[in-house]
Amino acid sequence: MTTDVSRMAGGRTRPPSAPAAARLLRAAEELFGERSYHRTTVADICARAGMATGSFYSYYGSKAEIFAAVVRGINDDLRQAMRAALEHAEGGQRARERAAFRAYFDMLSERPWIDRIVRESEFIDQRLFREYYEHLARGYARGVRVAQLAHEVDARYDPEVIAFAYTGIGNFVGMRWADWTAGGRVPDDVLDDVLELLGRGLAPGDSALGLPEPTGVDNPVEGVLTMCACLGKLFRGQARAASPGRRAAGPRRRPASSPAAASPGR
Repeated sequence: MTTDVSRMAGGRTRPPSAPAAARLLRAAEELFGERSYHRTTVADICARAGMATGSFYSYYGSKAEIFAAVVRGINDDLRQAMRAALEHAEGGQRARERAAFRAYFDMLSERPWIDRIVRESEFIDQRLFREYYEHLARGYARGVRVAQLAHEVDARYDPEVIAFAYTGIGNFVGMRWADWTAGGRVPDDVLDDVLELLGRGLAPGDSALGLPEPTGVDNPVEGVLTMCACLGKLFRGQARAASPGRRAAGPRRRPASSPAAASPGR
């Protein structure tokens, strides 16, 4: 996990990049994810890191400060992982989306508690919560704009709207299969479904893909509403297929997975 020295308040004599500080940060991330912010103490963090409690204040000024460092570190790690994945992505926008989503889902599989920490940050520090998502969305929006200029994504839509749609889809799909499900990994065919939804909802107007009929309202929200409608149909279809006495229209591609609470130690 990375930490920005400039974000740390003054008064400490040791940089937060020191190995001991990294141990504290990792311990804090695990405990905040496992127990929540309010049920974790500085003493708990030090015990998990194998350090004396007094040493904590050489690196962080308070529990709130290390919590902010944890959230920012998660954001940095995620953006770094996606940048690395995109460097090896060959092909157009769908290949880049696959690489970025896969990097996020894999990170969530390794650290399934990170989304819980981010969600809790809304109630601990709303500015920190907003900062987290704005940093992600800015990067996504830049990529969407590049794809629009290359005629790979419908240019009618606001890149920021699409970026936040990406964020919401990634959060909830990742939460369902990487955090709630035993085994803890988003299956490839679930990722395929996500990419197909994006491909149909965001394809340029001259694409050969079968697009839904337009509503006649030319605004940047239309594509997001179309994707939401597709998602609603998908989940309603899954619910009907799972109902007693009802059989799915087609063969299931994967066995039903049973949601289970993930442990930070997994």
